[in-house]
Amino acid sequence: MIKARNIYLLLTALVLFLSGCDKENKLSPTEDLGIVDMFSPDENADPRVKAMYNDYGVWVRTYFSSIDELTNSILAEDAIVAMRGAENLEEEKIPEVLNYSEALLSNVSKEYANSFFPLEFFYVKQYGALYWIYPVKALGRSRLILMWPNTTDGAIPVTDPVNHYYQDSVLTSEVWRKLGSMIVARMEEPLKEFVAGGKAYDDGEAYEKLGNEYDKDEEAWKEENPDADDEDEDEVNSRPYVIKYKNAVAELCRNGGYITGGSSRSFEGDFSEWLRLLVMESYENIKKDYLDNSKSRALKYEIITKYFKEYGWDIQAAGNKYRTEFDKYKASLPDGD
Repeated sequence: MIKARNIYLLLTALVLFLSGCDKENKLSPTEDLGIVDMFSPDENADPRVKAMYNDYGVWVRTYFSSIDELTNSILAEDAIVAMRGAENLEEEKIPEVLNYSEALLSNVSKEYANSFFPLEFFYVKQYGALYWIYPVKALGRSRLILMWPNTTDGAIPVTDPVNHYYQDSVLTSEVWRKLGSMIVARMEEPLKEFVAGGKAYDDGEAYEKLGNEYDKDEEAWKEENPDADDEDEDEVNSRPYVIKYKNAVAELCRNGGYITGGSSRSFEGDFSEWLRLLVMESYENIKKDYLDNSKSRALKYEIITKYFKEYGWDIQAAGNKYRTEFDKYKASLPDGD
């Protein structure tokens, strides 16, 4: 009897709850909460910021008044690190990051960016303490945090803000790798045809096995050559165990349809490496270095470029442009730079 009475009370409460709701076909956010205002630039924002948001769905942010705005206090690690060293972008650097963001986004179709890109590019002077630096940090799938000027190893100083995207290939490559992972997190599922175009992912088992063999071969070789000079890069690269390892990794990639050995771990890594390559390299170089020597890579190339075109994005055209601009920049440098 008591059990039946409890069920009756629950049903009554449910009916009362439902009767108090609007008769909408689907749930929608309450306007009074200001959800849109929280996650979009305000009406006084820089026109360039508003244009990028309206066109690509990406909010370029350059200021935070509290750590919570930067980290959302979701991940304890990020909150702690940021509190110890996060700093706002310097005012005079804002035009530089707007130039960089505009250049990057101009190489993507608006449809694709709105569908899969993170919601925010957040630029800061520093993210994390000096002993724990994140030059480029993906926070979840919706916020990409970039230090500016960037401190990624090999990145170059900003001397031409308008064209820095095309000149600093180290930074741009790192940004696209991060974007690749964030894009995969927004996908409903991996691209089935792309995955089937190569060997199955194995969480890096085959790649790590090659690494273990390399370590053993290196140790054995050094026992036989105790006076070898490890400072001479050309000499090191000519050693038999190094050549053996590089050939084995190249074979793994050719057979699996991967760009790098690490791509064999997962779809996320594989997709990210293909994305980075396509958006930064010319078809001529991709064909020569990756497609002509691997049927799996040639098949994956056709599948992934077709996928991007379905969203109005000719990603190879973006790669051709990047290579042209980068080569132009390199040719302008003094010999040896």
